[in-house]
Amino acid sequence: MKIGSNKISFVCISLSIALTQASTSYGQLNGLGFGKSSGTVTVDKGAFLKSTDEVTGNVLTARITFLESKATLMEALGLKNDSVVKASEALRAKEGPTSSSDDKVAALKDSSKTTADADKQFDAALNQSNELSAESKAKFAQGTGKFILGVILEKEQIDTIQKLVEQGKALSSSANPFEKIKVIGLVKPVMTLSTIVPGDVATGTSTLGKIMKFCKTQKITEIPNSDKATASLGDLN
Repeated sequence: MKIGSNKISFVCISLSIALTQASTSYGQLNGLGFGKSSGTVTVDKGAFLKSTDEVTGNVLTARITFLESKATLMEALGLKNDSVVKASEALRAKEGPTSSSDDKVAALKDSSKTTADADKQFDAALNQSNELSAESKAKFAQGTGKFILGVILEKEQIDTIQKLVEQGKALSSSANPFEKIKVIGLVKPVMTLSTIVPGDVATGTSTLGKIMKFCKTQKITEIPNSDKATASLGDLN
């Protein structure tokens, strides 16, 4: 009888711990804006995960495009920074279905840290007054065209991310206490993307404006995708 009582006590303690963890995690989720859903929304978890993976993959592709174009632009300016190439290679390794959305988002955050010095070096170089050679101008135009595609692709993900945030709210509000911890894991990549992507797009657009201004100063006119930039991002001059 004593053994049975110990088992019951152990089960009760375990249940109490599980409920406490779920309550704490839910509080964290609520504090980040995922506690309540705006209206009644039915969310299919499978579809949610698929959409999350797709949008994360698109943001990853956009960041790779940024880095590859930045490497080309820096080369045109006579600069070389291994961190940009290494960051691009690290993100390439996360492409495809073998990496989870969490892994991809973590890689995105790391790439921003590892290329911070290169970004400063690039911005400083754009203020130079020396005229580029014809070959360097052609390379700079090529890099600019690719940079434009990166900005546009990442900008296009914002609406989807916002919709997934709302779906994440619905999932969290409908989950029972035992599901809360799992729900946090499901919506975590979207939460992170919702905090970094808008800022990335704003920074990318600002940098693109500087790049286009440099192109104008250097009389670089044949820029691939410049029409797409104007249509999607407005006047950058």
